[in-house]
Amino acid sequence: MLIYIVFLMIFVGVTVALYQVYEIHYNINVGNDKKLSKAGKGRLKMLSEQAKVATKTHARTDFDRMAASTLGPEFFDRDIALVAFAEEEAGSYAIPLLRRKKRLSFNGDTEGAEGIRIRVRHLPFWKTTLPHINIRAALITLVIVNCFLVQLLAAMTVYTISYPVSIPLLAWLNQPLVVMLVIYALIFMSLLVSKFDRYMHDLYQLGKLFKKDAV
Repeated sequence: MLIYIVFLMIFVGVTVALYQVYEIHYNINVGNDKKLSKAGKGRLKMLSEQAKVATKTHARTDFDRMAASTLGPEFFDRDIALVAFAEEEAGSYAIPLLRRKKRLSFNGDTEGAEGIRIRVRHLPFWKTTLPHINIRAALITLVIVNCFLVQLLAAMTVYTISYPVSIPLLAWLNQPLVVMLVIYALIFMSLLVSKFDRYMHDLYQLGKLFKKDAV
């Protein structure tokens, strides 16, 4: 009975691994704003509307006030905020800014962006500058490779029923329970990689944002 449960869990694992590839693709292309809270989505909509008005009419009072309320008084440059929220594609800058604004810290001359040193607080004791290299392609590749490995391991559990692996180093492939545990370890790794990808890509986009010329 146990062996049937193990094979069922392996089948479920393969399904989950395939879904993870779909999910990371969906999050990149369609569902980026799904990770915002309901309040965050409301602020995104209002700020985007105000940014469009400010860009067209050059009347920025309402936008500046709303940006200060949303991003906090320590956010040094309302022009940068206007660039972010006036962008046609909200996922480029506005959504990363709303998601990660609490992790940003600013030091330096508050009279201009040139003198500002922007750092990211990953942990209370660990701060870095914003990343300048986009590692998204490598992380997505890792998720896809993990999915392939999950499918390969699942296929091996069927293959080894009739043809056990004789190589001592790979003898664990003959044990479906061990293979199942490895499969779920790969699934968990892909979950962490997916979250890390979203986090690092947000920071990379913010790095690009702060390099932009003020509107």
